[in-house]
Amino acid sequence: MRSRSTSVLLLPLLLAGCACPWLRGRQADPAAVLRAADERLAEMSFAKLTSFPGPRLFDYMNGAAEAYYQRGFRVLASAETKWRTTDARIELYRVDTPANAALLLDDHDDGKGKELPAGAGSASWKSKELEGIFHRQAFFCRVIIYGNDKEAEQLLDALAAAVDQSIAE
Repeated sequence: MRSRSTSVLLLPLLLAGCACPWLRGRQADPAAVLRAADERLAEMSFAKLTSFPGPRLFDYMNGAAEAYYQRGFRVLASAETKWRTTDARIELYRVDTPANAALLLDDHDDGKGKELPAGAGSASWKSKELEGIFHRQAFFCRVIIYGNDKEAEQLLDALAAAVDQSIAE
């Protein structure tokens, strides 16, 4: 049985949110995850960080939104960044369950890509642009790199790793 003094000592920590992300709900908020990822990347910064909760996903993507709703969509945070001469966009979707995040990966993965150094499952591929996707917990992440050279590959790996590490903390 917990003593009354222990409960009294823990209460201020809980109310203040202390330094514990699981007490602040950080992992449920994709924008907070992207801000943490931004802090990890010293050579660049994120711009235009925007959240699209619930029905506002239609403001970001019109017809394609339905597929995300079928997988338990809750909120999307997106941001833009640039490293050297290469631009990128990060989309971090929060869904209702880790299983639905994995299903989003399956929905987007044609099986022809290579793995990223991020996530519980991942894929990346080249076309006109370089794109990578991964899932971790109840998050599905999509990183679009506007280029497909060696610099673009380095940027994709760096962004995916920073976001993944920020989810996992």
